[in-house]
Amino acid sequence: MLPQENYIRYAAKFAAEHKIHIRLCGSFQKGSASPYSDVDLCVAGNAGQIKQLLYNYGQPVFLSHTTNPPGILVVIYEDGVQVDLEVVSDVGVTGIGYFHRDGNGPGAYARNETIFRELVLRDDEPYLVSRLFHRSLTKYLSGKEDAGVAIANEIVASLKYGEEILKDDYRSGMRKLLDRFSEKYPMEKGYEELLRKMLGRVSR
Repeated sequence: MLPQENYIRYAAKFAAEHKIHIRLCGSFQKGSASPYSDVDLCVAGNAGQIKQLLYNYGQPVFLSHTTNPPGILVVIYEDGVQVDLEVVSDVGVTGIGYFHRDGNGPGAYARNETIFRELVLRDDEPYLVSRLFHRSLTKYLSGKEDAGVAIANEIVASLKYGEEILKDDYRSGMRKLLDRFSEKYPMEKGYEELLRKMLGRVSR
């Protein structure tokens, strides 16, 4: 079983126990997920409930948010599971129960900006840029090598230093870039360890 599927079971159980509506969206809802796919959730609950949902599964090694589109929490756990969580006012409930698998996807429901802001820990530029390492690696490892390389070069452009990352030398280039970045902007230990573990899976 993929760790993401384990997380989805956890979210379904949490929804039922806490009577909080959660809608599964994205590739896991559509049945097209890969081992590196994100879990996309729309959640309608208060700040306390959503904090419980985030932290009862385990300690996140990274917690940030998207800027394009804005308003989606990005949560990465030690086991590599990434959850893109959209805090909404309601999930457009259809049918019974609290966990819904007929999702329309992020952006389909009214976002709750107040709760979202309560949950965001940091929004400084280096921290937001550091999320791109994980995004690049998940794309590359899932077979979308060109996309992974393009995202890596977004990091290079943001830093305004470092050499262009090439597809034929992705692993070496990313390792050097991560070394430079983490030296200038120290990362959370668990997050950096996860990135280096993922780099070890890259063949070239």
